[in-house]
Parts: sequence; C-alpha cells; structure tokens
Amino acid sequence: MSGNKKTQYSKKRDKNTAQIDAILFPMPHCSDTIEKNSHFQLDSLKKEEQKLLVQKRQLLDTIDELQSRFDDISDKKSRLLVEMERNLISKHQNDESRSRYMLFSVFTWGTSWTDGLVFTVMAETEVWAEELVREWLCSNGRENHKIDKVMALVSRDTRGIINVGAKLLDV
Repeated sequence: MSGNKKTQYSKKRDKNTAQIDAILFPMPHCSDTIEKNSHFQLDSLKKEEQKLLVQKRQLLDTIDELQSRFDDISDKKSRLLVEMERNLISKHQNDESRSRYMLFSVFTWGTSWTDGLVFTVMAETEVWAEELVREWLCSNGRENHKIDKVMALVSRDTRGIINVGAKLLDV
C-alpha cells in the first residue's frame, strides 16, 4: 500500500508539474496561436483607436466651427445693440431738442388760403421751420395744400424766432 500511495503521489506531482510547465513553457503551437490572437486583438484595438481619433478630430472641427459661428452672431448682436442704443439716444435727443421748436402763430395776408401765410416759428434752421409748417397744415386739415416754396425769412431774432413766409398751392 505504501508503494501505491507513492505512485499516486508521484502521479499527482507529475500532473501538477505538467500544468506548471504548460503555463511557464507553453508548447510552440499554443504559443503561436496566443501570439496571433494577441496581434489580432492589438490590430483591432489600433483600428478602433484610429476611428475614435478621426471622430474626435471631426467633433473638434465641428466645435470650432460652431464656436466661430456663435462668436460671429455675438459680435453682430453686440454691434446691433450698440447701434440700437445710439439710435435711441439720438431719437431721444432729437425729440428733446425738437420739443424746443414751436409754431407760435399763423396769420394770412391776402384773400384766400393760397395767397400766403406767415408762420411764426421757433427753429434753428429754415428746414425745421418748413417741417413745422407742413405739420401744421396736416394737423389743420390742410394736407391738400402743398408748400410751393418757403420764401426768404421775413425776420429772425436772437432767440431763434423765425417768421417764415410760405406760398401755398391748392392741389
């Protein structure tokens, strides 16, 4: 029996040694297969890595393009807001300064509306004065009267009061 145990033990030891040897010293055909599989897996991983790098570059290019478009839109928006603010300030200033221009009185000479009118206007220029005259005509139901010409200033004083003579045409 002791010889039988020895044989079993040595068989077991031989089996374990064979397993260890197979791991440490694989057979040439197994080693080639493992190496081929490893190379195949490595090549697959490299290809996948290349695909991902291409996708990454495309995404970065897309992000750059979108950022550029966003920046362009932001710049246009900023310029538009600045322009709108400038226009609003200018309009407010014009309204404020225009409120200082007034049409004080209108009187006629001659026998009809078309003979002539003298408008007493507070304005800095004849153009402003003429515009106020046109507004007065429209607001008083005289829009069918057109100003033929604004004659030379009848008078102008240092306060900006202008007397404008206007010849009207009946249209």
